[in-house]
Amino acid sequence: MNDSDIGKIDYVVLDGFLKASPVEDGGRRFIYMEASNEAQDFQDETILAKALEASADYYLKYGNLDLDHLTQLGPRMGIPNYGLYEIGQPVEVKIAGVATYVKAELYTGSGPAAENANAVWASLVEVSPPQRWYPSVGGKVLARDDKDPLRVTKTLWSNIGLSKTPVNPAVPTAAAIPFGAFAKSMSPDGGFDLFKALTAGYGTDSATLTGGGSLRPQSMAGHSHSYFEYRDRISDAIRSGAVGAKAEELIAHSTSFFGLSLTQSAEWVERFFDDLARGLKQHRRLKP
Repeated sequence: MNDSDIGKIDYVVLDGFLKASPVEDGGRRFIYMEASNEAQDFQDETILAKALEASADYYLKYGNLDLDHLTQLGPRMGIPNYGLYEIGQPVEVKIAGVATYVKAELYTGSGPAAENANAVWASLVEVSPPQRWYPSVGGKVLARDDKDPLRVTKTLWSNIGLSKTPVNPAVPTAAAIPFGAFAKSMSPDGGFDLFKALTAGYGTDSATLTGGGSLRPQSMAGHSHSYFEYRDRISDAIRSGAVGAKAEELIAHSTSFFGLSLTQSAEWVERFFDDLARGLKQHRRLKP
């Protein structure tokens, strides 16, 4: 989807990496996503967390969750019944540093208006592994950084679109998890505690436990809890000379020392090189 398709509405793809056992909450269906972490997309654009925070109330009151932004783009593209691509509504937004987290409720029902919401939910909870849905922020860009016009500083946030083909290569997927796990992942000072977010119990559904059992952590010795922790650790390993900078060396190191699968290692090494390339490109653009 290019700029000509979206006119004056800019979209920034988001990031999310919450994992737990998906359950329904009193028959209501919720999904959770990291709406943004100030990562750059393929067009090198970044939306600042403070821009989304300032527009969070508007999004909660008027915004929606849909597929591929089609409720926003449908009228321009001549798509019939574009409203049927709406699958839910936001119910909560949390800001933690540069990250923006969103809890959204999917529609329930048996009619056409709920068909796409039912399909998304089924794809998350009825198949293994769950299908991948990548969240993307939609809204009107109101202001950009004077020194770096690729940084969005003010926006009218109105939409999150779930997509199979994100424009940001650093985007993990949205997840269906109980809100209790999401809430417990928030530290007292408002920061996001990844260790709590990734606790899953020893072969037990922690979401169904109570008391101390609900907080039982799974041993993750040797593993990186998220890509961002992995990125820091692999960077330290390269700087210290513990591993070379070639892809095959990094993949082997990731499997041996971080306990990642070969597939996960290859994916994160590729993502690491993409981050390096984007960082270098931005440095050259901003260098006086």
